[in-house]
Amino acid sequence: MARAARVAVSTVSRALTGDARISRATRLRVERAARRLGYAPNALARGLAGGGADVVAVVIPRTAEYTFTSPFHLAALKGISRVLQDASHLMLLSFLEERDFVALYRSGLCRGVIVLMFRHGDRRISDLARHRVPTVLIPGDPLLPGVTSLTFDAIAGTRTATRHLLALGHRRIGFIGGVPSSPLQRNRLAAFHEALVAAGVPADPSLETETNFTAEEAYERALDLLRRDGRPTALLCSNDVMAQAAHAAAQKLGLRVPTDLSIAGLAGLPGPRLAAPALATVIVDFEQVGATAATLLLKLLADRPPQGASVLLPVEFDAGGSTAPPPSDMREVS
Repeated sequence: MARAARVAVSTVSRALTGDARISRATRLRVERAARRLGYAPNALARGLAGGGADVVAVVIPRTAEYTFTSPFHLAALKGISRVLQDASHLMLLSFLEERDFVALYRSGLCRGVIVLMFRHGDRRISDLARHRVPTVLIPGDPLLPGVTSLTFDAIAGTRTATRHLLALGHRRIGFIGGVPSSPLQRNRLAAFHEALVAAGVPADPSLETETNFTAEEAYERALDLLRRDGRPTALLCSNDVMAQAAHAAAQKLGLRVPTDLSIAGLAGLPGPRLAAPALATVIVDFEQVGATAATLLLKLLADRPPQGASVLLPVEFDAGGSTAPPPSDMREVS
């Protein structure tokens, strides 16, 4: 290739790894020679060599087991992968066990980082911002305003779902959320309280519970809420997986959905609702979330937009068939 491009071997290597010392004319000459010879650079090998060329790290602060059983994470990864593949970039996955995200970047393994569904207060995230590592966060965090981020409108979605239940006449609405350190959890709970207060309904902390966003915990929390005296007449769950678990808990207790209990999710994927009745939910296109995040990072690596840009994606509410007015014998309580 060096002979074909009429340059030194070292110049070929530098041109193909984007070395700033190589002029644009020389780089183009080397690239033309590479195409004529059918050369396809190994992006991962170049990254391992210290350039981080054409490799993007997707960091997921959860276990691999959880990630690969979460339809939301899988959809986001599909969107990220599609955009990176179209741009001839590779995707490097890193999970909970990664202790230092900055070291991942400085090792030369990647050019930039996408952090998917992080937890508030994670020191590794603030380290990325402090060391100015090209980063996109999903979702964004108002406490890290200098970091490029992408967020779907969980606040609007939660507000709409809560108002829907209130309009049906529900006043005792249970909230099965995630961990308090999740930005999504904080936003959803705040929007839930806001909608209640606007309707003149005081928030009841005894009807609010936390989980680690898993079906198993949602099932147990739903059982706890539904077994008590003065049980809620409706449940709002952080995502559809948790809402389906709550439905299973209701069935175990002999409660019919939506006749005896209304259930709604706050994050569901686009597509047909296969369960019966169809679950009321906030539709979030997680594949588009991932694709947009990858596009943002690629633009960031090309110095546009500037670090700190923030994108908010809209959501939709699908009323489905899992909600109805509260049972007549509970309306006085509600």
